[in-house]
Amino acid sequence: MEIRTLSKQDVEKEPYLVWNALVDLLAIESYEDLSEEQRATHLVCWYESEVQNGGHLQYFENRKGMHLSETLTALGVLKANCQQKVLQDAADLFFSRQRTPIQTPEEYITIALKEEFSELDSRFHECSPSLTECLEAYLQHHQSSLVIVN
Repeated sequence: MEIRTLSKQDVEKEPYLVWNALVDLLAIESYEDLSEEQRATHLVCWYESEVQNGGHLQYFENRKGMHLSETLTALGVLKANCQQKVLQDAADLFFSRQRTPIQTPEEYITIALKEEFSELDSRFHECSPSLTECLEAYLQHHQSSLVIVN
């Protein structure tokens, strides 16, 4: 298990360092090297990032459904029930038919302009609390499993 360690003095001066250490951990370490608590945050962060950057189409195109079941579970663990329902609905839509992998940026744009996932993307953005808020609350309650401050 990988973990980041910060000094108590640094965190007292700059509390955001805890969040930054978690983001660093999730961005750098491989999924297989993370603990169960870290994996939950890893999956939710990647889901958030993909949808914020290109919607559910981008999420499924880049992730190919990898760790989908675990991501749905992680959203529940983080009490992101609204996003969990949206992702389940998006997965049902995505896997409802055979798809060929998108090969070029132009092809992605053409497919994205069909707005197949636009209603789901809108629902995702309307969810409250946001995934960032869910992640912050999870970090606050599970900090010792995610980032060590001593």
